[in-house]
Amino acid sequence: MPATFEFVEDNGTATGSPAKGATRTAARTECNWKNIDDSTTAYSSSPITAGNNSFTKYQAGHFSGTFNQISNVLWAHTAGTLGTGLTLKGTVSSTYATPATTANAALTTDMTSAIAIGSGAAVSMSTTGPEAASPTTTLTAAGYTQFLPTQLQTTTSAAPGDTASVTNTLQYNEN
Repeated sequence: MPATFEFVEDNGTATGSPAKGATRTAARTECNWKNIDDSTTAYSSSPITAGNNSFTKYQAGHFSGTFNQISNVLWAHTAGTLGTGLTLKGTVSSTYATPATTANAALTTDMTSAIAIGSGAAVSMSTTGPEAASPTTTLTAAGYTQFLPTQLQTTTSAAPGDTASVTNTLQYNEN
């Protein structure tokens, strides 16, 4: 049988050791950057004003079901163009920090421009959670990818209204 995949999102105050979000929401189908730290409020109810940033979004992949092995996981912004004054920052990390709107210095990759998934960032996995201290490059039982945190950062030249849709892709091999 093939693995079942879904995105999860952590929100709230960092809790535990290693740290994770106080809330983990399963079955995420989007990543709406907004001016609130949750996964359920409509982005239109918490807009980001020009010159400010979204709260950091801590998403991760979750694999369940029966499978032999998941490997070669890559992550990248693969489609869509962000407008003037918008920058998408991200990284792959096992570290969770309480989300905030200040520019997140830990997000060291500029993901503003779309790239081919083959040039994406390598992602490791763990059976215990995205916050696991020692993730590996293969997974042979249900588990999670590392966190895939992102933040939409804006300047005062950002246009009001919705941004264009962008696609962040998580690709993996299953055998």
